[in-house]
Amino acid sequence: MALTAKQQRFVEEYLIDLNATQAAIRAGYSENTAQEQGSRLLSNVMVKEAIENRQEKIQEKTQVTQEWVIQQYMDIIKNCKEVEPNTAKGALDSVAKHLGMFKDKLEITGSLTIENVLEKI
Repeated sequence: MALTAKQQRFVEEYLIDLNATQAAIRAGYSENTAQEQGSRLLSNVMVKEAIENRQEKIQEKTQVTQEWVIQQYMDIIKNCKEVEPNTAKGALDSVAKHLGMFKDKLEITGSLTIENVLEKI
């Protein structure tokens, strides 16, 4: 099953700024529901695949890969470390974020059952 014309337009618009709400509006969805539509579209398997495929094609065409971006950041860090430490820190933060070193989520592990909770009440 192929994407609808509106979904395809969303994919193209999303790749402009990676803002799902604005992409939904530009693709023709209502401003009132754009946030919900954008979220729903990003969770659609076919839309996700279309976005990934377009990103791969863009990377191939521009030769801008993840490795290239990280290398550019590393060059900025090396060149700016002494003279412009804030620029170096910004580049270092970007590399760390890209590599998943900064996690904004809290992972909680353990076992809890309804029976255990009810016993404590």
